[in-house]
Amino acid sequence: MMDEFSTKKVINHEHDYSNRVPTVEAVTYLVQYCDQLTKQLTNLIEEDEKKNEQFKFEYREYKYKDSYYQPLEIYIREKTFRNLTCKDYESFLSAVQTGNLKQVLGLDINLRLHFKRGRGNNLESCENTFSILFRPYEITTVRTSNYEDLNMDNIENQINQILEQFPVMNSIFCDKE
Repeated sequence: MMDEFSTKKVINHEHDYSNRVPTVEAVTYLVQYCDQLTKQLTNLIEEDEKKNEQFKFEYREYKYKDSYYQPLEIYIREKTFRNLTCKDYESFLSAVQTGNLKQVLGLDINLRLHFKRGRGNNLESCENTFSILFRPYEITTVRTSNYEDLNMDNIENQINQILEQFPVMNSIFCDKE
């Protein structure tokens, strides 16, 4: 992630991948990518905090200040009406290995890359949410942001590129030819 400041702007992008087949391997790779992004943001926040320790509060300048949100949540809705929530790649992988990704009603990946920017008490909240929703015959991604940010544009593009690599299967429910 680069350290460029962004422009305030409401962003709400939605993409449809309903003719894609979400295999366990492909979804696991996507979760792994999202987990890497949360770790990257955590590292940037820690580096920024360490850099600002030496200054009085009013002189601290943040590019990445923690906003205390759970950055990654994966919800698995099973056909047995049991729900499972994973907070990182390792817990998701454990769920896959124990058979919790078979016969599901839905799977939601919510990636929140929220942080604050600014100086002293004048911190602006930068909110970036990427939701990837898997339902039978319906796969969508939604990005909502309150700032235009090249880093977040790149992340959105990368998520879309990963989903474009999923196998394609047109059916009577979704045919995108």
